[in-house]
Amino acid sequence: MRPEDRSRIAASLAALGIERGYSYPWHRAEEPFRVLLAEYLLRRTTRKVVARVYERVLSRYPSAAALATARDEDLWAVAREAGLRRRTLQLIEIARQIVQQGGVQPSRERLLDLPFVGPYIADAVLLYSFNERVFPLDNNVQRVLYRVMQGTHPPKSMDPYRDKALEQIADVLTKNLDAVRLRHLHQGILVVAWEVCRAAPICRACTLRTLCLYSTQSDVPASLR
Repeated sequence: MRPEDRSRIAASLAALGIERGYSYPWHRAEEPFRVLLAEYLLRRTTRKVVARVYERVLSRYPSAAALATARDEDLWAVAREAGLRRRTLQLIEIARQIVQQGGVQPSRERLLDLPFVGPYIADAVLLYSFNERVFPLDNNVQRVLYRVMQGTHPPKSMDPYRDKALEQIADVLTKNLDAVRLRHLHQGILVVAWEVCRAAPICRACTLRTLCLYSTQSDVPASLR
């Protein structure tokens, strides 16, 4: 792919992120505890459900210090809709560790020291709360970038953070972008992933269809193009 095409893709995704991204409250929540809370709840729970639970949890426990003192049954009563009781109650342990650290720290190492926090959550907090130049990698990003930049589906069951090819693709696309532009780009990718670039992509409805290597291949069914 030519450098000018990569630049157009990045610009198109960032513009889409500005126009239609940031659709959930945690995307604009600068307070790092709030971002961390949402990203943790999003593991194996739908966005729409998390949006409801997130607001209820924050109304009852507006800070890590407040959540650290929660009783299991009280938190579960508020967050039951998210399901996965054991996972949900682990938030109390995370909150206690945050308090011991003196708050959510702008350090990937310190974030990963928190129990049950992995690289995606750490990078999301760093990008959206601390304006760090990092790019969160999940299955949505993996799927979109493989199709757009490589013209292929991503490898099955490959952890995005163990996917060296994805890391290289992301590095090329995000080169020289500041944190604000990276957030817009990330939001644009999420919009594409959620709306059209699903397991069965709807290429004809995608704003990237003329730039995407996957959608322009001759063997892609006409119903998709």
